[in-house]
Amino acid sequence: MLTSRRMLSGLMAAQAPSALLFHRALHHPAQAQAESLSRILQATRDTTQATRAQGFSLIRTAREFQDAVPVSTPDLVLGDIEALKGGAPRVLTREPVVRFELSGGSSGASKYVPVTRGLLNEFHRALAPMLFDLLHSRRAVREGPSYWSISPIGRKKGRTAGGIPVGSVEDSAYFPRFLQPLLSCVFAVPGAVAHLPDVESCRYVTLWFLVACEDLALLSVWNPSFLTLLMDALERHGERLAEDLERGVCRPPVDPHPDPLPGGEGGVDAVLARMRFTPQPGRARLLREVLRSGFQGRALWPRLALLSMWTDAQAAHSVAPAYRRFQGVEVQGKGLLATEGVVTLPLFGAPAPVLAVRSHFFEFLDPEHPEARPLLAQELEVGRTYSVLLSTSGGLLRYSIGDLVRVEGFHHATPCLRFMGRADAVSDLVGEKLAATRVSTVLESLLPGELGGQRPSFAMVAPEWEAHAPPAYRLFLETDASDARLEEAAHALERALCEGFHYRYARELGQLGPVRAIRVTEGTRGYEARCIALGQRAGDIKPMDLHRQAGWTAWFSQRGTKHP
Repeated sequence: MLTSRRMLSGLMAAQAPSALLFHRALHHPAQAQAESLSRILQATRDTTQATRAQGFSLIRTAREFQDAVPVSTPDLVLGDIEALKGGAPRVLTREPVVRFELSGGSSGASKYVPVTRGLLNEFHRALAPMLFDLLHSRRAVREGPSYWSISPIGRKKGRTAGGIPVGSVEDSAYFPRFLQPLLSCVFAVPGAVAHLPDVESCRYVTLWFLVACEDLALLSVWNPSFLTLLMDALERHGERLAEDLERGVCRPPVDPHPDPLPGGEGGVDAVLARMRFTPQPGRARLLREVLRSGFQGRALWPRLALLSMWTDAQAAHSVAPAYRRFQGVEVQGKGLLATEGVVTLPLFGAPAPVLAVRSHFFEFLDPEHPEARPLLAQELEVGRTYSVLLSTSGGLLRYSIGDLVRVEGFHHATPCLRFMGRADAVSDLVGEKLAATRVSTVLESLLPGELGGQRPSFAMVAPEWEAHAPPAYRLFLETDASDARLEEAAHALERALCEGFHYRYARELGQLGPVRAIRVTEGTRGYEARCIALGQRAGDIKPMDLHRQAGWTAWFSQRGTKHP
């Protein structure tokens, strides 16, 4: 414990200079953003993309930048990304690409995001003040080790045709190299866990180390349902874990329906051989007692001081189930962090996560006036919702990340932004233009009334293509409500969606079939398994009220669904 305290104090001290610069910048966001833009322009001059903008080398101001460089999207940069994957130099930036990270996979093919040293420095400009604020504001977090999301990667690490590495395993990869050994010393779970070949063994070994850690102080995950599934596994394998802790061994159970990870490196035994397991008889006894009395996290980890997780947009539905086992532990919502860059970071005392004003250059589109010039950070208005454009030293310029944020207030002079969902999450099979925001609103107002007062533990709408029938939407529900109630919920959803002109027109023309409800079991676990099969990392998977990928009926039927 003393070692952890010293390491965490050293970690806080290492972040202090960057945190000080960030807090000074909060008083002068326009100046900070001008400096960020200057750095990004320098990183992208004399590149292939710079030659496509007339007078790029003469750009000095934000307005000149907006006039010279068009708004970009993933599709528009695809050619440049392919050139980079092939090893071409100076395509987007003057710096070489050190690796690619994969983004997406939930509703289609993953995007390759180029990572440069400049981009990693920009990540650290946000992560350092966040980590400093966490350790400085919550002293109890410095009293013991932490669990920071280590998730199986769900896709094989490899190299592009040009020899550039693809993917990283741990969140610590976004911190400077000199800090990574320090971070590994305060982690309760070894990073090698991420190399296990299937989700269940990864969870089991993670739990072994977590239960063994009596002074655990922080649990940091991304999706709250990731924590729920982890604790479900603790209860499911509790006695086996207790036996293994008692003996100082680790025997992950064989999953009869494994969710294999293409990123797994070797078999379970090969990965376990890199780890050390020592007998923990006292922790084994405590685990048995806690499980007998109804599992609560504080009984197992009395020093646990903070849960860090997504709490906004659709993730909000998953917070209560995750918190059920951690009554009395403070929850801090995470900021908006994309693979392409950091938009906001949480600070204690701010009304919402604060814009990462020293990291990248930001612009904000008004969805109600998409033709208007995007606003700058200092021009935003409280209560308004905007779509984010991002420019980074990784070479993405005026890049639409598709996220909507609402201004909740200001911290000093810098806007505080709450993530509201995806601006581009629209399913359009036959012209119905069904938006995720609309589906979320309908489900939130409809399901509790239709299903006995509570929203189901899992609810999702997704399209389905069937032979000899028009495509249609399915409402997947995990609930004990009767079949009659499920059918009525499907009818109510259909009526609500028909209030939209495009959806109603598609139904009237017979281009779309009616909504049908499908009962699922272990919906969250099955959802996670398919998202991993689609290429996502387990810890990064976001819950969705509307998933645009088809094929969920067949997937859930393998795991025990029932059509009412």
